[in-house]
Amino acid sequence: MFYKLQQNKFIQWTIIHIRYLVALAFVPSGFTKVVGERFTQLPTTSTIGQFFEVLYLSGIYYNFLGVMQIITAILLMTQRFALIGTFLFLAITANIWMITISMHFKGTWIITSLMMLAGLILLYWDKNRISELNSDYDSPKKMYSPKVSRIWVNAGIIYISSLLIICFVGSKNDMLSKTIYVIALFILVATTLYSNFVFWKKSH
Repeated sequence: MFYKLQQNKFIQWTIIHIRYLVALAFVPSGFTKVVGERFTQLPTTSTIGQFFEVLYLSGIYYNFLGVMQIITAILLMTQRFALIGTFLFLAITANIWMITISMHFKGTWIITSLMMLAGLILLYWDKNRISELNSDYDSPKKMYSPKVSRIWVNAGIIYISSLLIICFVGSKNDMLSKTIYVIALFILVATTLYSNFVFWKKSH
């Protein structure tokens, strides 16, 4: 039954776009940490503000978190290596989730809970691949979900490239940066429309 469910085109489309969405959530925050900028401007008089300030002052650790978020986003968006990306995503998100709960973030815990749910859905989608890792070589071959179409792989590469460019030039005010920003945004939107159009056209 699960294998038949994985053959459903709409469910395949949903899983692919969940990967895109959770990866998208990691790109801006990850890039901010990589370049060493503050993630938030909350006053240090609050407990949450103090926490983010200490995290920012941790230096290399702060940069490391950003690098891992970017790597996770890239793996998820490539689709081919999405399972590895899912493991990393859950590891990072579980920490963020517990921080938002333990420090009583108002409303943010709902978003992080939804991110955790999305990660668990992605993990369940590849449950046969995961179970195969712990099985004997002579056990029956598991029936995996269909291979991701090349169009989604290409779209993922374009997405992550465009998003990183947008993050890089987004804070600059010169004309060249603004032009690059608009072009990257256009490519992002055009890729979304084109990839979805081709997918649904082939599905009918």
